[in-house]
Amino acid sequence: MMLADKPLLHLPKAVEGALPNGVAKLAVDVLGRRIANDAYLPGETMPTEPELANSLSVSRATIRDAIKVLSGKGLVRTARRYGTRVRPVEEWNLLDADVVSWHDHGHPRLSTMFAETTELRIILEPAAAELAAQRATPEQIAVIVGAALALHPEQEDVQAMFEADCRFHGTILDATGNGMMRQMRSLIVTMLRVSYEYGVLQRGTEPVSRDGHIRVAEAIRNRDGTLAREQMAKMLELNRRDAISIPPPH
Repeated sequence: MMLADKPLLHLPKAVEGALPNGVAKLAVDVLGRRIANDAYLPGETMPTEPELANSLSVSRATIRDAIKVLSGKGLVRTARRYGTRVRPVEEWNLLDADVVSWHDHGHPRLSTMFAETTELRIILEPAAAELAAQRATPEQIAVIVGAALALHPEQEDVQAMFEADCRFHGTILDATGNGMMRQMRSLIVTMLRVSYEYGVLQRGTEPVSRDGHIRVAEAIRNRDGTLAREQMAKMLELNRRDAISIPPPH
């Protein structure tokens, strides 16, 4: 079986995509990458079950299981009269960690995803930081501060920075004490992954701002909600400017 390159960054276990195990997982991964990278175009009918099974050297039952997973992520639609067809991109779950990771790192779609996810983060995370300043436990504050201090862009260890950044932003969401906000953790981590893989790794933009994270963390530690909101908004605005200034890949 020919597998595409693996993602450059590994998601934290708590937010990894929910794929099946074993051969079925590999089938989902391969077919997902083919769809995300335009081997099968939106509106196009995919090869038949026997053809896909033969190309991946798996059983037809495995292909059926894989198609069910892809359907659940909005990538395909199956009907007796026309087989399995790729759905329009606007119907895909582009906030799904697997769907994001299936895109090749030079795919033009990541330019749009990078910009749009940054805009959404600007809407969500300053408010989360303000709530965290009001509600965080001492243990959560320690994690937030520790994660900010663990960011060392000068060491060029992108995986370590990504993991620390995930702890920082994820714990802030947890610290809001808001159940809906907590469920945004995997969404925010997926957005971070787009930011790192498209912005930092592929386009060479400035690494994350350690000072900006520390200012947010200190505001939360000092229970200053207004300042926490302001500092988070300021930090994310720098990301937005990067998103606007980066030309799409050719």
